[in-house]
Amino acid sequence: MSDAQRLNAVIRAHAPAAAARMSDLGQRIWFPKGVPAQAADARNCAINATIGQLTNGHGGAVPLSTLARHVQQMPDEEVFFYAPQGGHKGLRTAWRNRIKSRGPTRASLPLATNGLTHGLSLVADLFVDPDTEVLLPVPCWGNYRLIFGVRRQGLLRPYSVISDGGFDIESLRTALSRCTGPAVLVLNFPSNPVGYTPTLEEADAIVEVIEQAPVPLVVLCDDAYHGMVWEDGLLPDSLFHRLSQSDPARVLAVKVDGATKELFFFGGRVGFVTMGVEGPAASALEEKLLGLARSSISTVATPSQNLVLHTLEDPDTPARIAKLLAGIEARYKRLKAGLIAQNVPHLPFNSGFFALVKVARPVEEVRQALLADGVGVVSAPDAGAVRVSYASVADDDIDTLVDALARHAR
Repeated sequence: MSDAQRLNAVIRAHAPAAAARMSDLGQRIWFPKGVPAQAADARNCAINATIGQLTNGHGGAVPLSTLARHVQQMPDEEVFFYAPQGGHKGLRTAWRNRIKSRGPTRASLPLATNGLTHGLSLVADLFVDPDTEVLLPVPCWGNYRLIFGVRRQGLLRPYSVISDGGFDIESLRTALSRCTGPAVLVLNFPSNPVGYTPTLEEADAIVEVIEQAPVPLVVLCDDAYHGMVWEDGLLPDSLFHRLSQSDPARVLAVKVDGATKELFFFGGRVGFVTMGVEGPAASALEEKLLGLARSSISTVATPSQNLVLHTLEDPDTPARIAKLLAGIEARYKRLKAGLIAQNVPHLPFNSGFFALVKVARPVEEVRQALLADGVGVVSAPDAGAVRVSYASVADDDIDTLVDALARHAR
């Protein structure tokens, strides 16, 4: 019996009227024991490497100082009034300017969303039907399966992220060649959970394979961890820039990103959806997104949007971001050096917040053993690994984390 079927049985037994009128989606949905549930298991651990957010390693926040200082300076109108549908116009313009400053790009006016998950869900609502092929990276963030599979009932088609120490371009090529009609391709760099970003040469190959695909594609660039690359020679920006300039009859690039990671505003829930088109097509797609947002959450919280806008306008922000990024990079280097020194098996990682440590025993068994040692990690069973979020581990605790992984991984 699946988790959804188990819940349905309980509801039929104890709330028959609810069971009698439950929608098809209501019958299919359940709450997976993914990152949030596993993070709750680890809440009392001395080392909590579960959730992909930046902390001081002891449960404390590490805010962007230019964002934090605006919290107490906001006038009432920027807190208590409704925000416009689609988001604050000044914020949307500022975010598009931020995207365009990184390179030549076709970009619509971004639509503000209630975090990146909401943005991904809007894109799925717009482009995924029960017979739509959706190409997902493997390993992938588990919520993709809920968004594209359970909610929209898309036909999920896997492609491998890693092979022979680098991006598995042949797996992507093969997955695209098997598509039978217009499809949706999800790209996620730096990846969650792998923590991998393609090299410049691999990025060229990815674009070439996409532009040669046998079917029209919507290419969704999940750029949650944009710019967080820790090695030279890696793709520094989103592939959205290049794909937005592809033949519009063959490719529509869509970018989902936000302040969650880029401004370390995890509780703000401000994300964006940007279409890789301009002119009449951009206006028409924006109106459809507005309708989808209006019929779900209506609009995004006003205080969060204004805080993001003020932070983008603050001249000190780039330097403050660089300082926080340097701290994460130091944790990355210490973790990677430790894993190599102790010969702990792991998938290649070079960016973002995460590393996947391979384990020789059942993944959940290893996670529970680590919990007993006061170390919280997340299961990644499709990779035979546990996911480690080094961004939420104090620098001084990295060596202890590696010792624990070395004891239990083999």
